[in-house]
Amino acid sequence: MKKLYCASLLLLISLAPLANLLADDEKEAGFVQLFNGKDFSGWRFSGAKEDGAKEAPNWKVKGGVIALSGGGSPHLATEKEYVDFELRLEWRALKEKYNSGLFLRSGKKVGANQINLAKGSEGAFIGGKVSGAKAVPTLQKPHGEWNEWRVVVKGDNVSFWCNGQRAWEGTGIKPAKGYIGLQAEGAPMEFRRLRIREIKE
Repeated sequence: MKKLYCASLLLLISLAPLANLLADDEKEAGFVQLFNGKDFSGWRFSGAKEDGAKEAPNWKVKGGVIALSGGGSPHLATEKEYVDFELRLEWRALKEKYNSGLFLRSGKKVGANQINLAKGSEGAFIGGKVSGAKAVPTLQKPHGEWNEWRVVVKGDNVSFWCNGQRAWEGTGIKPAKGYIGLQAEGAPMEFRRLRIREIKE
C-alpha cells in the first residue's frame, strides 16, 4: 500500500506541470505560458525588503499551482512589462473569507490597477480608474472550487470575463504599459494555468 501511495504521489507530481500546458487553439492564437507549473521563471517578488527577490516564504510552487499561504507582502510580479494583451488564469480560495487581487499594467512595485479578488468584491477595479468596471461576486464559484478569469487589455480599454461570462467592459486604464501581478493580502490562495497573448496590431 505504501509503495502504491508513493507511486501515485510521484505520478501526480510529474503530471502537475502538464495541467498548465496550452491547448492547441491557444497555441494557434499566440498564447504562451506565463507560469510553467514548475517554478517562478519569469516572475519576481515585489514589496519585500529586497524588491525583485526570487524567493518568498509565503509563495511556493507545488503540485503545478502557485500556492500563496497568506501575508501582506511581497506580491508576485512579472519580470516583463506588457502593453496590450489577453490574459487567462484560474484561481481558487482555500478559505471562505479570502482576499487577493490581479494587477494589470501596474508599476514596478506592483500595487495599482487591481481587479479585486476579495470575497464579495470580486471584479471591482481599485488602485486606478476604469469607467464601467464593477464588482461581480455572483459570477464566482464557492471557495475550494477553481474559477477562470479572462482579461483583455487594449489601448485604454479593459474587458473582463468570469467563468465564461462577460462581467464588464471599461475604459480609462493608465499607463500604456506595465507589469502583471498577484496580490498577497492575508489569505491562502492558489493560481494556475496563467497564459498570455500579446496583442500587436
